[in-house]
Amino acid sequence: MTWLRFRRFACLAASLLLVCCSGNDDAVSSSATSSDTSVDSESTVAETEPTAPVTSTSIGEAVVLSDSDDPTLALDQAANAPKLDAFAPSVMPDRPMGRVGYTRYVFTQSGDQIIPALIEGPKASQTRCQSVELPCSFQDLKDLAESGAAIPAELNMTSDELDLLVEQLATLEDTVRRFVDVNDACAAGYRPDRAQTPNMGSHFTNMGLVLDGKFDPAAPEILLFVAADDAAPPFGALGRCKDGVWKGVDVEIAGAAFYMPFRAVGNDHFEGFSGPLDNWHVHYNLCRLGGQDVTVLPSVCSGAKDGPLNQPQGDASEGWMIHAWADRGHDNQLGTFSMWNPSLWPVADPSAALGSRTVDNTNLIADFDYQTVEAAVPGRISFFNADPEAHSVTAGTPENPTGEFDTGIVGGGNAASIEISQPGTYEFFCSLHTGMRGTITVGGG
Repeated sequence: MTWLRFRRFACLAASLLLVCCSGNDDAVSSSATSSDTSVDSESTVAETEPTAPVTSTSIGEAVVLSDSDDPTLALDQAANAPKLDAFAPSVMPDRPMGRVGYTRYVFTQSGDQIIPALIEGPKASQTRCQSVELPCSFQDLKDLAESGAAIPAELNMTSDELDLLVEQLATLEDTVRRFVDVNDACAAGYRPDRAQTPNMGSHFTNMGLVLDGKFDPAAPEILLFVAADDAAPPFGALGRCKDGVWKGVDVEIAGAAFYMPFRAVGNDHFEGFSGPLDNWHVHYNLCRLGGQDVTVLPSVCSGAKDGPLNQPQGDASEGWMIHAWADRGHDNQLGTFSMWNPSLWPVADPSAALGSRTVDNTNLIADFDYQTVEAAVPGRISFFNADPEAHSVTAGTPENPTGEFDTGIVGGGNAASIEISQPGTYEFFCSLHTGMRGTITVGGG
């Protein structure tokens, strides 16, 4: 493994929804290059993808599975379906689609091309226990196992699978509770990504555990911490580990995550936990540009001119990843393996779409939409990007930008601000996704 690949691998392992290596402001690519042959071609997705030219097709041309509300699963039934679970389809849809944490595929736009951003779960057969009416959280699953009651058919589990899963999660909970004191995590070799991702937390990664390629509920590769004071938005860096000691704001343990390298487990969906509830995911086309994490073509990430790609998909990360919410102090009603946890900032109703409201005086960017307060106060006005994708808040409209304000590119999990001194209603848009438009009303102060 070359240093470049090791560095990229370390960065990707520490990321969740595109919050990676936040302490490094270099404009470096987190994508592999086809010329890097230091890893066996059978152990990485990027080097086993087909090399046909990029084309588009309508999702309507594929057969939608009748037993699923995930439209992206239709791509697994089409002629251009991927060969293995970690692959993206060889032909992209004709528009961005999918939702992180809720659909098998997520596609975004880079330039004039549609590219994959995330793949989650095995092909065509996800069990998504994400309904508050179902026993999806760790506490719910534990209660169900101990009660001996019938397991809901939606879980697709046997009693033996459930018992083993609860045992695994109990082991993980015991491990998580060992790190209630963040100093113990620092001393054990876990290092933070510094930022706190909305409804997810800050990822503290142990690279020794990542590189050993072993799955063990007693040794998660990543610990998830959150700012202890959830009344204030956790903008900026939470802190860092120095000499085995935490230097930063007060934080508390919230859960864990696991990362399994392709070189150790292969390109088919990794089955680490008992039963079908654990939908592991793979990131595609992660890139750090201008200090922000974005999803763009490798040619854009490298600074080269847009042009034909060696690989139509762009590049995949180096392994499978999953969150596991086994700390019952932050019990997750969206499911113990859900990517999002509504009990973390910004706290939300688990039965509602995450990011569907503003928090106090915070303006959110979520689900490719702007959620603004009813009346802002003149001065510096903050926006928090709760999407995995980068956005901007640019004054005016795509047809008529006014230049009054512009946040520049705001990466997923990051905050930025604009300055408005005069009362009025102001239009703005996203310079990366021009269909995204919003307004904000500024009062008299």
